Parts: sequence; C-alpha cells; structure tokens
Amino acid sequence: MKRTWIISLSLTALVLVGGGSAAYFVQQSIPSELKAEASLIQASTDPDEKEKVPKKMRDIIYESQKKVVQIELLDGTIGSGFLYNEKGDIVTNAHVVANNEEVKVLTADSEQLTGKVIGVSRDTDIAVVRVSEMAGQAPLPIQREETAELLDEVLALGIPLGLQNTVTRGEISGLNRNLEIEPFEYEGVYQISASISPGNSGGPLLDARTGEVIGINSAKMDEGPIGFSIPMADVIRMVEKWSESPMRSLPEFPEENGTKGEAPKATAAETSTYLVQYFYDSINQGDFVTAYSLLSSSRQESLSFEEFRSGFYHTLSVTVDNLVADPVERGVEVTAFLTAEETSKGEVEVKKYKVTFKVEEENRSMKIFTSQKEELAVNDENGAS
Repeated sequence: MKRTWIISLSLTALVLVGGGSAAYFVQQSIPSELKAEASLIQASTDPDEKEKVPKKMRDIIYESQKKVVQIELLDGTIGSGFLYNEKGDIVTNAHVVANNEEVKVLTADSEQLTGKVIGVSRDTDIAVVRVSEMAGQAPLPIQREETAELLDEVLALGIPLGLQNTVTRGEISGLNRNLEIEPFEYEGVYQISASISPGNSGGPLLDARTGEVIGINSAKMDEGPIGFSIPMADVIRMVEKWSESPMRSLPEFPEENGTKGEAPKATAAETSTYLVQYFYDSINQGDFVTAYSLLSSSRQESLSFEEFRSGFYHTLSVTVDNLVADPVERGVEVTAFLTAEETSKGEVEVKKYKVTFKVEEENRSMKIFTSQKEELAVNDENGAS
C-alpha cells in the first residue's frame, strides 16, 4: 500500500522492561507542526465502504477479551498478546519476549499455560508465541487490509500494570508515523489516543465497529495520551510464515540502554477480583458455560451445570458496585456488592446483594470454591457503594 503521508520523528526511547518488557515509552514532545496529515479528512461517500453491520461495543469487548492473554517472563515482567489463529498462536511484540524461548501465558479465565516463541523479528517489533493447549480455539478476527482512517474509533486491549481485562477507547489520531526505538524501526504506524500503559505492549488494537484487529499496541509517548500501534496488515504475512515454519533458532538482542522499569505481576488479590468480575460479565452476557468453568472442580461436583444455570433464571442483569479482596489462608476472600434486576410475578425488581467468594488456586488457575449470598436493603450504603 502506497503511503502518502510520511513523518520522521526524532525520538529517544525509554525501555520500560528489558527482554520481557511491558511497553516502550517515547521521551520527547511531539513537534508543534507535523508534516503528516493528522486532522479530519473527508469521509468516503461510497455506500459499499464499511458495509459491515456494527456490533454492540460491549459485545465486541466481551468476546475479544477472551482471546487476550498475559505473557510473563521468569523475572516477573509482563506484556500482552492475542490469539490470531486456530493453531494456538499468540501475536505479541518482539520486545516482550526478546531473549526468551519459553514464556508463561495467563488466559482470560486465569489458566496458566506455557508458550514457546516460534518467531521473532530483529527489525520489526513483532513476535509469535505458540500455546499448544489453545489450539482449536476461535481466534480474534484480523483485518488483513489497511483501511483505517483518521478519527476512526478504536479499542486498546491488554494487561497494563498486570491488571487483566483492561480496555481503553480512543481514535486514530495520526497515520503513517515513523519512529525508531533501538533495535526496532517503526514505519507507517498508527498514532492513537487510546491510553496504553506498561503491560499493554503486544495487545490488540481493535476497530470499535467490527471488533477486527487492526494493530498491535507497541509504544507510547512519555507524556500525554499518545500511543503507537503497528498495523496488522503490515505484518500478517510475516507472522503467518512463522506459524507455517517456526524459526529453528531465535535471534539474540543486546541489553537495552536507558532506564529499565517493570510492569509488576498481578497479585493473587488482583487476579481474584478480576475473576469475580469476569464471572458476572459472563452471566450478563448469558455465557453460563464460561461462568460455570470458573468454579472449582469440587464446586462443580456438588452443583450441576443445569442447577447452576437455573439459579439465574429470574436474573435480568447484575451490576458489580464494588469488590473488596482480602487475602486469607490458602486463597483470597472477595466480597462483591451487587445490584441485580430480577423478575418476580411478571414485574422487574431491583435488589441489592452482598456475596462473599472464596477464591483459591487449582491446577495453576484461580477458581471460585465457595460463595455466600446475603440480601441487603436497597438503600444500604455498602451495597450501593
């Protein structure tokens, strides 16, 4: 694709985490005048353009988050990645997995798996990690042609600061940006206004209308909500080549210059809180299979799937008002304050609940072992907080 607007930014890189880094920060103010187009352009009047029917954004986010993973190195530093094919292959940044042959992968339902790096570029900040246990799963849809325009709405997904299922909204605020962060060269990348932080590196940038992956979030300015995402269309053939023929030996990268920072690993309390939130997100989406899978094996033995699903027969929606996590012996106690809309004799009622979950590790994954529910008065301040 011919690029009509090219800009070269003289930028100094601040590498946040070496090897298994979480994100690249770019230290320098954007020049006040840019040669590349970065303002509103006239939209096409072609009725066939963007002919796909937009999905509800909430549905796009919910379905996409299942395919976003956390990548963790032995030193505890983290990054993000996403499933792009049915072979169990994860796309991420090269700087996330540099100098590593194997990495830990944490899935959306807190399952801990091992990934093997099968491809990494020395020039382009792209890598592929194969997770054999994820083979056969439906991947995120990929936009193979570069069609993004200025002010297109986008969603940035990832694991910033170890916080799973984080989504930020923004727009394409610039096209065809060029920058260099040794040893990588970024050519023709998207400039985005969606906020990204340490840990977002390697996460997908989605078209907010269709849910297709249009980019890989890779770097940001040190100040201000300005990030950079590599167009997926520019690298799809490269990653597919690695998937077809994995690299026999991986390139080595020099130690980074500059300040080294870390994106901390999520704590047990953070993971448990996320798990309970994900549980209710699944319930609200009507995805009872996923919600049931978050229960421990002992809980599933005592509660069949049919019994579990029937318990939400009268539930229309559940809003999580507040979550409080307290580490306890052999796990974490998560207290959820909820507002639920339920049907009763043909009428809709609003109720408040306090539900206490016991979350423990089982087979390297955090699972819900027990729960106790208490109904609160609708005007109860704790329930409404």
